[in-house]
Amino acid sequence: MVKFLGSLISVDEAVEKATKAFKDLIELRVVEKTVWDALYYVSSEDVVALIDQPRYDRSAVDGYAVISSDTTGASPTNPAILRVKGYMSPSSTPDEYIVKNGEAVELTTGSPLPLGADAVVMYEDTYRVGDEVEIYKSVPSGANVAKKGEDYKKGEVLVKKNTLLKPWHLSIIASTGINTVKVFEKMRIGIIASGSELVEPGYKLDKGQIYNSTSVLVKNYIETLGFTTSKYYGVFPDEKEALKEALFKALRENHLVITTGGTGVSDEDVIRDIVDEYGEWVFRGVAMRPGRPTSAAIINDKPVFLLSGYPVAAWTGLEAIVSPTLYNILDLEKPVKPVIQGVLARRVPNTVGYRSYIRVTIRISSDNKVIVEPYMLKGSGVLSSLVKTNGYIILYENVEGYEKGSIVDVILY
Repeated sequence: MVKFLGSLISVDEAVEKATKAFKDLIELRVVEKTVWDALYYVSSEDVVALIDQPRYDRSAVDGYAVISSDTTGASPTNPAILRVKGYMSPSSTPDEYIVKNGEAVELTTGSPLPLGADAVVMYEDTYRVGDEVEIYKSVPSGANVAKKGEDYKKGEVLVKKNTLLKPWHLSIIASTGINTVKVFEKMRIGIIASGSELVEPGYKLDKGQIYNSTSVLVKNYIETLGFTTSKYYGVFPDEKEALKEALFKALRENHLVITTGGTGVSDEDVIRDIVDEYGEWVFRGVAMRPGRPTSAAIINDKPVFLLSGYPVAAWTGLEAIVSPTLYNILDLEKPVKPVIQGVLARRVPNTVGYRSYIRVTIRISSDNKVIVEPYMLKGSGVLSSLVKTNGYIILYENVEGYEKGSIVDVILY
């Protein structure tokens, strides 16, 4: 019996449908993490500054704190000569010294500005002679001074809710004296491979068998998102009961499940039959290449993405559908991937109505042009098309292809 995917929807429609269907099904608990342990968690509330930063005016350079009017007209041939009262470091307080006319205080970067001083002269524009310093350059009021609250002010939102916490976010949180932050638990994603022909790496192949490389790609891709954690449940043959038992276990233990394989149209594609019997389809098949069988469903009130068993098609499903949907579910700002423009080395065709993801390699020509070389070998299972390339171009649904010499945008991996 021949079974069909049915009408295909666009990539944008697939992301929209999956987001709408899955968003209310995934509930993440709020937990507390220290700033040492919260990397790549998502903030569950705004983080507000407890203090001004800097807490007081401070020096932005190494040099001498002065009253700016004392340096008026100073030059190498006519230096202003000031008496050095002392030395200040970042651990000093502003009231440690009071600077009066004709006086200066030596200090390092980050040191508070002593009372009375309104500017700092850099070391490079001075010469120290005993307890006096010669000033060779006039400075205006405020020169080389970081003003109180210049970085941020008390009460200011430092990190917004639904921010994926990177090292710099955690650093600024720590800089205001906060040690713990409320975050959403990481989204747990279960991964199941389907296919009687699959063998795990490390075992010997028999006739008709292939190694399960796709699940390795999927699990590691999911981990790179940062806000997710994954568990791999293994390879299961094309046998309904065994696969159903594993799938239901993964559904109980995770917020979302991704399956690989079993998304085609043959009678052996038992995952399709499980969805038909126990769940509902969100969509089945996407008008994109590779990755046309990419699908989404709901089983036992849990989201399921169904990816092709071919690694490159699975990667496309992750890149085009799964990743954007997960960012949408958490209301996260999608990361901006580096893009470089180049000249296409040969024609690349496309089927109108499909969105194609073409792996490419970029190189610099002898005349310093960026040349974009499409990878010659095609097919959803050609892993070398990812390993031997460094980016991809997108041919959108309304494009018949790009001619040789066209200027194209390359999205770098």
